[in-house]
Amino acid sequence: MLTFEHYFMDFFKILLHWLAFFFTALSIGVICFGFFKSIKILFTNKENLNFNKIMRETFDKYILVGLQFLIIADIVDTIILRDFQNIIIVLLIVIIRTIMSWEIEKHK
Repeated sequence: MLTFEHYFMDFFKILLHWLAFFFTALSIGVICFGFFKSIKILFTNKENLNFNKIMRETFDKYILVGLQFLIIADIVDTIILRDFQNIIIVLLIVIIRTIMSWEIEKHK
């Protein structure tokens, strides 16, 4: 016989799955928006900036924000699944995001 606690836990897991999906989709949306915005700036370049400078000033920021949302989604997934593989994935994503932040700040 299933109790109220079982139903609540099932509902909570479903809610967390949807929350993780939302943050993953938001991450993809932010990165795609940043890419298209960078391409638009590249084609309407009135200051004759080079490709690397445009991408560094616009697209890098969106990648970092997208990675932050992806970290949130992975943390939520880790709460749901609680296995060692997901913990390693979250750790690697945090390390990659930290390295990217250092590189972006270094080039400014």
